[in-house]
Amino acid sequence: MLEPGVTVIYGNNGNGKSNLLEAIYILSVGKSQRAINDKDLISFNSSGIDATNEGLDIHTKVSANIQRSDESTKIQFNLFEIDSSSETSRYTTNKQQNHRKNLPRQKSLTKLVRVNGIRKKISDFVGEVNAVLFTVQDLELIYGAPKIRRRYLDMLISQHDREYLRALQRYQKTIVQRNHLLRNIKSGVSKLPELAPWDQNIMDDGGYIISTRSKIIKHLSELCISQHHLLSPLKEQLKLMYLTDTEETISQAGHANISDVLKDKLSASLNFDINRGFTSVGPHRDDFKVTINGLDSARFASRGQARIATLSIKLAEAQYLSDVRGENPLILLDDVFSELDPVRRELVWDLISNYEQSLITTSDMDNIPKDGISNMKKFKIFEGKIDPVD
Repeated sequence: MLEPGVTVIYGNNGNGKSNLLEAIYILSVGKSQRAINDKDLISFNSSGIDATNEGLDIHTKVSANIQRSDESTKIQFNLFEIDSSSETSRYTTNKQQNHRKNLPRQKSLTKLVRVNGIRKKISDFVGEVNAVLFTVQDLELIYGAPKIRRRYLDMLISQHDREYLRALQRYQKTIVQRNHLLRNIKSGVSKLPELAPWDQNIMDDGGYIISTRSKIIKHLSELCISQHHLLSPLKEQLKLMYLTDTEETISQAGHANISDVLKDKLSASLNFDINRGFTSVGPHRDDFKVTINGLDSARFASRGQARIATLSIKLAEAQYLSDVRGENPLILLDDVFSELDPVRRELVWDLISNYEQSLITTSDMDNIPKDGISNMKKFKIFEGKIDPVD
């Protein structure tokens, strides 16, 4: 059991420090922060062998007991990859089984989550425990593609707003179905009126998603100001701006007006969408921009400025979750101190020490501020095994 306060886990690179924090974060958001897709979580075993190519039926399991002052909650995440061909092999003749050996193996992913042993929908699982993960890859929030920033925003909001997560899940399915239908219309298989229910879904769920994202970005931007002023030596002005095709309606209350704008834009882009076979309007195309002193950070910020900006955003995220949930999130820092100078290490240490529980990984204990050494718990990790250090 990890005690409250700051816990430092140290060891050489390649021993599992990042995997540990990633596993904890999966219990918070129901997916990996690093992996492009769920399959990446189970493709390789501890020896580095690609188990999927070896024909092994494998799975990933992460579980933990969350202790609060008044209760204990057990949460569990399972991801299975099942070889569906093996399920039917007992019903086939030897000749058919030999034939199957020459065919590509058919595999499917199954995600199973439980809370106190009870199976839950992923939308009811996300947010059981809140966490904020800091990594050296956070610079992608500045320099990365729009989908990285959308993913970050969706994972943050979903931790405390389950209706948002449900709307997002419905919306993502709608886009897949609408794109398929657009291609069928172009080939003459389907007719234009068949788009109506999918367009309505985009208007309803898309309007809610855009409205919610816009409010959160505004709130985060306000919280970033004090964090960035503390960390920036030049006291530069950091600002977050949501970018959407419906930005003219963002300042109006609710999402009904945004839904009306989406309706008009879907109609205007119809011919373009049919010709291209994809939906060009909606929150799946949106983004947010980080500016420093009014300049786009992706174009003009140095790596030092970008590092301070992303750290400020993450600290604002932690404060935001504390405010909306009424309890501190778990703070996870993956070798972040190696990227900071001694002054900022002290500042960040002071900030995270105010949270109920923080886990820090490092490959060099000299990067840990000296003032905090006496107040922390230490563990050493080697080849995936973690042992306490006195």
